[in-house]
Amino acid sequence: MQGKFKERRHAPRTDLKQVVRIRPLDPQFPPEYCTTFNISETGLYFATSTRHYIPGMNVYVTSDFQPGSPMNRSVAGSVVRIEELQNNQFGIAIQLLTDRSGGER
Repeated sequence: MQGKFKERRHAPRTDLKQVVRIRPLDPQFPPEYCTTFNISETGLYFATSTRHYIPGMNVYVTSDFQPGSPMNRSVAGSVVRIEELQNNQFGIAIQLLTDRSGGER
C-alpha cells in the first residue's frame, strides 16, 4: 500500500551547485564551506560530513561566498531536516528565515 506524501516545501527547488558558507549561531562550531545540491527562495540543501547539525539549529547562510567580498550578505536560517547519505555524508536542509536583501554580515 502506498502512503500519501504531503509536500511541505514553500517554493520550487532548482538544482544548482553554489558555494555557501554555513555559520552556526553557536560560536563553539566553526563555519563550513559547502556546495549546494539545490536551492529555492526559502531554503537550500547540501551535503556534509560534519556531525554537529541538529534539527532546529540556527545558522547564518552566505550564498555565492567569496572571501573578502564586500557583497557577502548572510541570511538567518534553521536546520529543518537531516538525511543520512552514502560515504559518511549527511544531507542538510535549511529553511531561510529572513529576507535575502539584508541580514548579518
